[in-house]
Amino acid sequence: MADRSVRGVRLRFGSSALNYHALRLIGPRLPRLAGGWMPWLQLHRSTAPEVRGPAWASLRPTLAGICGTDLGLLTGHASPILSPFSSFPAVLGHEVVAVVEEAGKGSGVVPGQRVVVDPVISCFVRDLEPCQQCREGHASLCERAAEGDLSPGLLIGYCRDLPGAWSDAMLAHASQLYPVPDALSDEVAVLIEPFSVALHAVLAGPPTPGDRVLVIGGGTLGLCTLAALRLIRPATRVTILVRHPAQASIAERLGAVSVPRDTGDGAIRAAESDAGARRYQPIVGDPVLTGGFDQVYDCVGSRRSLDAGLRVTAARGRLVLVGGPGQLGGLDWTLAWTRELRIDGSYVYGREDSLPERPHTFQEAMRLLSERSDLPLGDLVTHRFGLGSYRSAMAMALNRRRNGALKVVFAPASG
Repeated sequence: MADRSVRGVRLRFGSSALNYHALRLIGPRLPRLAGGWMPWLQLHRSTAPEVRGPAWASLRPTLAGICGTDLGLLTGHASPILSPFSSFPAVLGHEVVAVVEEAGKGSGVVPGQRVVVDPVISCFVRDLEPCQQCREGHASLCERAAEGDLSPGLLIGYCRDLPGAWSDAMLAHASQLYPVPDALSDEVAVLIEPFSVALHAVLAGPPTPGDRVLVIGGGTLGLCTLAALRLIRPATRVTILVRHPAQASIAERLGAVSVPRDTGDGAIRAAESDAGARRYQPIVGDPVLTGGFDQVYDCVGSRRSLDAGLRVTAARGRLVLVGGPGQLGGLDWTLAWTRELRIDGSYVYGREDSLPERPHTFQEAMRLLSERSDLPLGDLVTHRFGLGSYRSAMAMALNRRRNGALKVVFAPASG
């Protein structure tokens, strides 16, 4: 059993950040100007959490990713619309590979076992009678995320009572634990969560033969979406729009047939060259097209990326929102209805209804990746930091275009 007197180092998102308007004012500027310093993010020491019952396990995170969602919260870009389903102060970190340290009898795991964690907090985790979504295996859509004995929270890391993986010790429920096959490295395992987000989006409506496909965004989510497309539909020709050379290099290794740069009208030019679209110029504003890509995956979630997605998706094509768009003022939706576009939101993962036996996305992700050890997904992990170097980690993650970083992770045990 772990000695709790010497464990419990956490990187905590403090209660001072609950002043939403102040965070939105200074959050986008201060961390970049101050080398990653955020007064609302601090190391905090306490005793390690105790196992809550027989269905729980305590874990020692090995690697924990810094997600774009985390950065959005920390820099004031997150929408407040989901605030009823979160609670602070909290320890972030929902991309994690960990080692089991202490296991309850009903946890389904044993000490020393390597696991990844589904961070979704379901009715089962809250010990509540499951809602319809949880009963059907879609816990990410849980209707009771603010009920029960646990504080409100959709995910581990956004719940005051369930600290995330930016820590040297954390808890997880049996329903959240998935053993990692030996064939997967820690670098691949820490990406199971974002890869599953991408895989879930692809499985919901895979390309058909001959489809022209565009992925907007060369960050972790975009590259994982490219990898998922290559695994599910290997014959599909995929174009991916990237911003810097490091993204382009890994995109080519993951099998993209075209890797244009996201500069100015990059998406428009890609639609012309790779999908045969024709460009027209309105009396004011950016170009409009006829034709375009049959499927477009927006893996950025900004106003600019969604505007590009609407412009380059062909009539009756599918535009998938993978990148978590929030408040997008001034966006022109005319093409969504004049082109009869199918616009799908895709949020995290769950039971995959389209697959035999309805496996959880994590299970399918690990099965696919175990069979393709040649796929260089683990190479997305380019930088790792101890928790004590969190300012450097944040500076790296916030300036990826300048420094060429892809996925920045914490290695909590390294200090």
